[in-house]
Amino acid sequence: MTSTHGRISLALPIALAFAAVISGCVTSPTTPGPSAARGQLLAEAKCGACHSLSGKARPGEAPSFTALAENYRAHSLRARLTEIDETGHFNMPPLKLGDADVEDIAAWLETLPLP
Repeated sequence: MTSTHGRISLALPIALAFAAVISGCVTSPTTPGPSAARGQLLAEAKCGACHSLSGKARPGEAPSFTALAENYRAHSLRARLTEIDETGHFNMPPLKLGDADVEDIAAWLETLPLP
């Protein structure tokens, strides 16, 4: 014989787990998720000294993150970041971030508004 208390105590953790999974799936494309937030921190720390965090770059300087977001979207953005991560680019040394960090930075750049 199963008690009602036993069924309730098992149902509650299952319901909470289901709610957590569902809430993680419902995000707005303009609201940075956890990986986008981490990507912003990484970009600021690793790239912010040369790339403008907002606005436009002055002539002869590295492009702003907004310009990068405009020029590289979706797959090409990730491919370009992976290439830079491994081999560098112009005056940039290889970043040596790794796949997860590249995904985070790409996720953040995809949240930036296009001009």
